Amino acid sequence: MELEEMRGLSATDLDQELTNQHEEWRNLRFQNALGRLTGFHQLRNVRKAIARLLTIQREREIAVDPVAHFAANDRIRERRRAEKASKKVSMRKYVRAQANRTTRRRRY
Repeated sequence: MELEEMRGLSATDLDQELTNQHEEWRNLRFQNALGRLTGFHQLRNVRKAIARLLTIQREREIAVDPVAHFAANDRIRERRRAEKASKKVSMRKYVRAQANRTTRRRRY
């Protein structure tokens, strides 16, 4: 199925096609495990088709409410920035503590 055909599907048809592709992928994996699969490129093509279908679904979700999507992304980015800053501070404290430990030792 081509990308334009995928984009033309309704939401229910898209879900049904996604289910069919997952089933096809599972069948191909079983055939591969049993040694019966002759065209290994089929696995790759089915995985890519699943990824395309999921991308189209996600695009539609974002198109419905883009403000909420970007607001959620901003919250995630802000949390990651705070975690990174916290990690920097704790690493700085650790390095200072290590430096203090090495300078306090007396050699006899």
